[in-house]
Amino acid sequence: MRASVAASPSPRLARRPGSALARILALLLLSSGTGACNRPAADEPAPAAAPVAAADQPLPAPAPPARVRGRKVLAEVTSPYSKIRVQQSGTRRTLGFIRKRGDEYVQTIVDLADPDVPAHPYIEAMAAPFMLVDDPRRLLVVGLGGGTLVRYLHARVPAAHIDAVEIDPEVVRLAAEWFGVVPGPRLQIVTDDAVRFIAGEGESYDVIWLDAFLDPGAPGTDNAGVPEELRGLGFLRRVEARLKPGGVAAFNIHHLTGYDAHVNAIAEVFPHVQVVRRSGTNEWIVLASTADAAPTPEALRSRAAALDALGTWKISFTELAEATSAWERRPSL
Repeated sequence: MRASVAASPSPRLARRPGSALARILALLLLSSGTGACNRPAADEPAPAAAPVAAADQPLPAPAPPARVRGRKVLAEVTSPYSKIRVQQSGTRRTLGFIRKRGDEYVQTIVDLADPDVPAHPYIEAMAAPFMLVDDPRRLLVVGLGGGTLVRYLHARVPAAHIDAVEIDPEVVRLAAEWFGVVPGPRLQIVTDDAVRFIAGEGESYDVIWLDAFLDPGAPGTDNAGVPEELRGLGFLRRVEARLKPGGVAAFNIHHLTGYDAHVNAIAEVFPHVQVVRRSGTNEWIVLASTADAAPTPEALRSRAAALDALGTWKISFTELAEATSAWERRPSL
C-alpha cells in the first residue's frame, strides 16, 4: 500500500448497530474468552484470532440506559493500572481515569444517539491518515479506552481489518460492557503491553494509531498519562518497522506536556511529519509517514475534498486539511 492523494473508492455506509440479542451474544462470547485474547509469552505460539460471529456485522449498540437524568455513575473499578469510572449525562457516556487527587481525566466520550460518529474533536482529527493513505486494509489501534476510535473505524472503513491493543483488562471489559466494543471478524482485541506487541512479529499495517494513556502521573508515565517507553526512539523505530511502505502512524499527543521533545523524536525516525492542530482540544495529532514524499498542501486539500464528496465519513476532511501543517523541528523545553 502506497501513500496517495488520489480519491479512494467510495466506502459503503455502515449499517446501524445490531440488535440487543446480537449484543448479548457478543458479550457472552467475549466473557468466555472467544474473541479478546491475552497475548502469550514470547516463547509460546500465538493463538489464532476467533471471531464472535460467522459473518461481519456492525458493532452492537452500547448497553442501556440510552438516556439518564442528571449524571449517573455506571461503573467504577480499580485495575492494576488505573482507577476507572464510566458515567453518563443525558445521552453522553464517558470513560475516565480518576487521579489520586480525585479529579477525572476523561478518555472517552460517546453520544449514544449515534455512537459511531465522533463526539470529540480529537477523534475527528484521528481520521487524518486517510488523507495520506489510499484504500487501507490493515489498521492497528494502540490504546482502546472506551473504543470510540475503533467504533468509528469499524463503521467507516468496512474493507479493513482492525487490531486493537490495550494493556488493561478492565478497560477491555468496560469497553465491551458499556460501549459495545467487542471482537468480530474484522476486529481483534488483544490484551497486551503495547511495547511487547509492537516488538513482536506479525502483520504490517497501513495505519497505526498511538492513543495509549494510563493514570496521569503514575510511575513510568508523563503528566498526561502517556507511558514514557512509548516516547523512546527504540519504540518509535519499531512502530515504523511495523508499517507497510507508505504507511502512516498517528500519535495523539497532549500539546501542553513535553510536546516538542516527543514530536522531535518522531521526526528523527520518520521522514515526513505533519501536525493536525484542531481547536477545542488539548490533543494535537501527529502524522508520521514513511512515504517517499510528503503531500503538498494543494494535494491534501484535493484529497480532503474527494473524501468529503463521498458523504459517508460524518466529519469534514476539508477542515482537517486546513488544520494540518508540516512539523518544523524546534528546541525542546
